Amino acid sequence: MATQLKFFGVAGYQLVKPDGTTILIDPFIDSNPECPLSVADLERVDLILVTHAAFDHVGDAAEIATKFNAPVVCGVDVKYLLEDRGVDPDLLRVTIWGMWMKVLGVQVRPVESHHWSFSKTKDGQLLSGPAIGYIVETEPGVRIYHPADTAISYDLKLFAELYRPTVGLMHVSLPKGEAVNLPHHYMYQSGELTPYEAALASQWLNLDHILPNHYLRADHPDVTKFVEIMESFDRGDGTAPRISPLNPGDSIELTPSPGRE
Repeated sequence: MATQLKFFGVAGYQLVKPDGTTILIDPFIDSNPECPLSVADLERVDLILVTHAAFDHVGDAAEIATKFNAPVVCGVDVKYLLEDRGVDPDLLRVTIWGMWMKVLGVQVRPVESHHWSFSKTKDGQLLSGPAIGYIVETEPGVRIYHPADTAISYDLKLFAELYRPTVGLMHVSLPKGEAVNLPHHYMYQSGELTPYEAALASQWLNLDHILPNHYLRADHPDVTKFVEIMESFDRGDGTAPRISPLNPGDSIELTPSPGRE
C-alpha cells in the first residue's frame, strides 16, 4: 500500500501512511461549504498538524483531537487557542521552524512560512505566533510539503536543497464563498501566491508531484491558470512534474519518487 491523500478543500488534507497511520493537516471540515465529509465520518486520526490560527486552517482540530485523543503539532499561539477550546494540554506538541520532530513514528519538519497567525480566545484575548509550514515524510521517497499560505521567498530554494520535498501542496488562490470570505474581499487581487508565483515556487522546490491548494473547487480560474503555467514549464531534463487538481472529497495515491529515498 502506498501513501493515500484525501483533500478536504481549502488547505485541509488527510494522509494515510502505508502502515495505516492517519495524519490530518489543517482539518477545516464541518464549516467548509464544499467538503462532502463531516468530522463524524472520520474513522481514525492518529496525528494532527496545524499550520496557523486562521479559522479555515485550525478548522475542527479541537474536536478531532479530543475525539481521537490525537496529538497536535502546532505553534505556540495555536496551542493556547486549542487549550481555550478544551483540548487536553498533554496532546499539544508545540514547535517552531527548524525543530524537526518524530511523532508516533512520523517525521515532521517544521519550516518557515512567510505568513501571519493570530486569533482570539473566548474572552477576547489576542493570540499571535508564527505560521509554520511542514514537510511530512510518510515513507521513503514521499516527503509532502504544506506551505501554510507562505508568500514567495528564496527560502523555498533552500528547502529543496536541504529537505528535498517530493510532493507540494501549493496554494494558488484566495478562496471565496460561504464561510471563507475575508472582510473587504473584493480588494484582494490574489492570495499569498499568485498562480505564476506558485508555479515558480514549485520549480524552485524541484517537486515531482504538485497538488494545487487553497481553493474550494478545482474549476477556480486560479487553479486553471496554475495548471496551464505548470504545463508550459520545462525542467530542462525531459521530465515534468505530475499535476493533480482535486475537488473536496477526492483521494489520490502518492507514489515514491525514484532515486529520492
